[in-house]
Order: sequence, then structure tokens, then C-alpha cells
Amino acid sequence: MSLAFALGRLVMRVRPAPLAVLLKRALLLRREVVATPDGRFWVDPASDAGQRVYRTGRYEAATVEILGRVLHAGDTYVDVGANEGYFCVSAARLVGPAGRVVAVEPQARLAEVLRRNFELNNSRVELVAAAISDQPGIATLHLTPDVNNSATGLATHTSYRLATQSVPMLTLSQLLQQLNVTALFVLKIDIESWEHEAILGSPEIFRSGLVRVLLLELHPSFLRQRGLDPDAVPNFLRSCGYEHLAGSDGFAWVRSGTAV
Repeated sequence: MSLAFALGRLVMRVRPAPLAVLLKRALLLRREVVATPDGRFWVDPASDAGQRVYRTGRYEAATVEILGRVLHAGDTYVDVGANEGYFCVSAARLVGPAGRVVAVEPQARLAEVLRRNFELNNSRVELVAAAISDQPGIATLHLTPDVNNSATGLATHTSYRLATQSVPMLTLSQLLQQLNVTALFVLKIDIESWEHEAILGSPEIFRSGLVRVLLLELHPSFLRQRGLDPDAVPNFLRSCGYEHLAGSDGFAWVRSGTAV
């Protein structure tokens, strides 16, 4: 194990997270490039994602496997909550030069990380720096400590104060109009309980069947904390004719009768 990742593993054990960030800065830990079967990635050795990539050789291998099942050459893939772009790199390889990949990620601190990861893999990916909700406007993004930046969201779930960032906010319908997505496409959403607003705020996208496959990370505990029904989105999707893709552990939704 490299010294940086050994130290990063120790840093990850420190609590609370803001103290771990201070220790990371004191140790001068910097991002390093790690090669995986899915590509080369510029990862933070003192982060949840970086440690997973370094120690297991991949990041959420099950999700990458599902992408391999549902994405084909020429497809369009939109990743809402793209974070550091790991899945976008895999998607770009799968859809090829005739396809299209869009990374939707509002965190300004990840713009350079996304750019580097896409350059490292010669991935053609469009970047949209916006949050997705049920109405347009300006939102406040709560930035979790960068030992786990994937937990950043429009709501805060920590006992300590977080840094914030103002971000433009779009509905899912507005996003697709802006991107001129009019044909069937594959959509991933992982936005820390705001999947509720994103999906229910643009119901026509799902009622029309425009989304061929939906990869959805639900956050039941966060939804309950916000006074929302964790079953609202799954019930809505079923009413639109979507069902779970076999073997996806409930993560992937496919419109009934749609060829995967």
C-alpha cells in the first residue's frame, strides 16, 4: 500500500469529519491517479471513494455491471449527481463516439476533478453545473467534508455546520429541454433524498416513457427526516409502468415491455 493511501486510511477513522479534513491538510495528502478495470481516476487517498477505488480496484462494481447491461452504442446517458464522474467514464466507453454522456454535478470543488478524470480516459462528457429539484431558481448546497463529498446535498443531515455554495437549480424537464434530449435515454439519479423532488416535479418525463432505464439511489432515512414518504417515488414509478430490473437489487427501473 502506498504511503498516501495508508495515511488516508488512518485519516478516515478520525471523527468528527471536519477534524479528519484538518488532519488531511496537515499531512499534505494530495490526489493520486489510480488505474482500475474501468479506467484511470484522480482520487483523494483520504476519502471514501478514493479508499474504495484503491483497496478494491473499483468503485461500486455492481453499478458498473448494471451500466454494462443497459447501455449500448449510440445511447444517451444522463447522470444526475455525477460526483467525481466514475460512472460517466464507464458510460462513455459503453455508448461510444455515437452516444452521449451528460454529467450533472453542482459542486464547484469537483469541476477540476471531473475534467481530469474525463481527460485521463479520453471520455467525451458534457458537464452541467446545476442542482435538480421541482422548481427553477437558486439553491443552497450543503458541502459535506471532502472525506465524503458524495453526501453533499440540498439538505443537511450533520450535527455540525457545513460550508455552503449557491447553485442554479433546474427541474428535470428543464434540464432535458436544455440538453435537447428527445429520444429514449438512460438516467441515473443519486442526490441525497432530492430524488423525491426531481422525479415527482417532472412527472411527464416518466409518464411518457422517455426514460428507458432509471438507475435510482433512494434515501429512505433522509426522506423520513424531511417528513416525506419514502414510498412516494417507487409508487409513482410503478404507476407509470416501471418495474425493477431483475438482478439489480431494486436499483434499476425499466419501463414494462422495454428491451434492455
